[in-house]
Order: sequence, then structure tokens, then C-alpha cells
Amino acid sequence: MTEDGPPVRVSVDDIVASGRREQRRRRTGFAAAGLAMVAVAGVAVATAVSVPAAQRTGTATAPAANPPAVTRAAAGPLLADPFEFTFSAYSVGPVHVQDPIVASNAYQIASVLVDGTDSRIVGRHESLTGPSLSARLTVYRPGAYAAQKLGGANSTVAGHRALKSERQIGHGPSQKTLAWEYAPNAWAVLESIAEQADLPTMQQLEATAGGLTGAAARPAKAPFTLSYIPAGYQLFAVGEQTTGSLDGFGGTSDTEHSGVLFAKKGLPKKGLLGPYDNMMWGAFQIMVSEDPKPAEPGCIANLCSRLEDGKVTVEVASNAGSLSPAEMRKVLDGIKLTDVRDKGSWADIRP
Repeated sequence: MTEDGPPVRVSVDDIVASGRREQRRRRTGFAAAGLAMVAVAGVAVATAVSVPAAQRTGTATAPAANPPAVTRAAAGPLLADPFEFTFSAYSVGPVHVQDPIVASNAYQIASVLVDGTDSRIVGRHESLTGPSLSARLTVYRPGAYAAQKLGGANSTVAGHRALKSERQIGHGPSQKTLAWEYAPNAWAVLESIAEQADLPTMQQLEATAGGLTGAAARPAKAPFTLSYIPAGYQLFAVGEQTTGSLDGFGGTSDTEHSGVLFAKKGLPKKGLLGPYDNMMWGAFQIMVSEDPKPAEPGCIANLCSRLEDGKVTVEVASNAGSLSPAEMRKVLDGIKLTDVRDKGSWADIRP
């Protein structure tokens, strides 16, 4: 989202959720509702796609008796080119930053786990193994993050200028934001929305921020190649082992292989208050996933899909009808899958 971004409209998330609801309705008679979640910047509401717990790898372990020291990959530059990952998973005490799974032309995102919590979306109505948590690390490219809009208290992290903010969301979860300038005019942001106020603490977030370092850069990839992109659209974000909102919350999935977002040219890449989500007007998304009971291929509402090898679903979801059915079908027909289970075969789809 941006400080002066386009008005909130029906989002790709809504289209995805609507399409999947319709598929489930036809298959099992059950309509899965999307979850409205307060955005960490406090200025918008993001619609998240609920993923079955069995498909997620985001459940943290019980608190360790002796918290581990910082573990990290070989050092490298954090500054990234568009659609690149430049850090790896690392841990500081009970806080565990995962490998980044979303890269865009403005940022890269990793989900964050904390010992003693369940890192699925706050507020889900199911049996959890611990207090619920939604947390992520977003590393912005220079100029992309509008730090002056965060507010909060001035601080420092590992010698870098920082801002921190803590508040309660009504009578609900605790919200914490820690932003620090890891390079000139380039900010990284740790955000958490937690059912239990001290999981994590701000001190734990500060220690985690201090442990961030760069790793060898690699491009975000997708398990397909494309032969057609509609005029006026450009690649905006690539998600590995995740689909839906591409906001980084909830971790990876073994059956959600890829989500790739295209947006109208001219979308702001600076002045962001957080990753784009429901502000994605005029966008479309490609999703590749597996389902033990795949829906019948075809087009419903603003979503078209096909099935390959009897188990892999390829979908094109259009935001608020930004693409005609004929255009969606043309995009879908131009998608050629690689081996979804072999990341070595995945393609670099950067322009």
C-alpha cells in the first residue's frame, strides 16, 4: 500500500478466494470464507486466503530450554535487484526468520516463527497448538518504504537508525512494528500481530533485526514459462511455495507451488507503507498448486483453470474483471509448466 495509492477495490485476493470458494462449493458443498485481517500499517484491511493447516509448515516448536545463537548464511549484500532474494533463514533465540518466499520490484518478504506460538493467521477458528501469530520480515529496496509515515519511537538497531511502534488492536491482538535503515534510504521491517503480547517482545524483534545479513543473491523463480502477457501489464511479484495474497504471512506450503502477480504499468514502487495486497487494482495472478480433489477445469467468474497430470492446477485470476475471459484463456494457454517438484527446473521469468 502507499500513502496516496489507488482506492481500495475488489482485490486479486477476493477473486482467488471467490474462485476457490466456488470450487469447494461444487466439490464438497462447503464455502470457505476469506479472513479479514488488519494491515500492520493500520490504514487498510487485507483479505488473506486461508490454507489448510496440513499444507502449512508454519507451526513453531515449543520454547527451547537454551535459545540458539544467531545462525546465518554466508555474508553478502542485502541490497537487491527487482525480483531477487538476498537473505536466508536465520534464528535469534526463539525467533526464526524463514527463507524469503515473495520478491517484487520493491521488496522481498519472509515469514517469521516464534517458539511457543502457532504461526497461522490470527483469528482462525480452529484448534491451534499455541497462541496464534502472524509475523513477517520485509526487506525494501532503496526509497520504497515510507518510514516517515510509521510514527513510533526513535531507536537504533545494530548501529542503524530505527523506529518502533507497539499498540493493541481494539480488545484483540498485540501489534508490533520495528523498522530500521539497513542501508542509506533502504529499510527492513519486522511486523507481528500476536494473540499473546510477549510472543514476541520488542526486545526479541530488535535482537532478530540485528542478526539480519545478506546472502548470495538468487532470482525468484516460477514452475512455468509464459508466451503471452496482456498489453499494459508488467510483472509485480513472485511467490515461491505460496499463492493467494503474497503477503508473506503463514509460511510455505507443500502443495501451493507458485503465485505470480502482474499489475498495470505505473503502479508506485516508492512511498510504500507495507506490501501491496488489497490495493492491487487492475491486476491478475497466476497460481500453480496441487489438490487431492481438484476442481473441474474451466472458467467461473473471474478465474480460469486447467488441470495437468490429474493433480496440478494452473489458474489465472483476474482482479475485478481487469482481463476479459478471452484474455484470461490466452494467458492460461500460454503457460507451460516445468516440473513443479523440481525447483532446479523452475524458470526465471523476470522481464
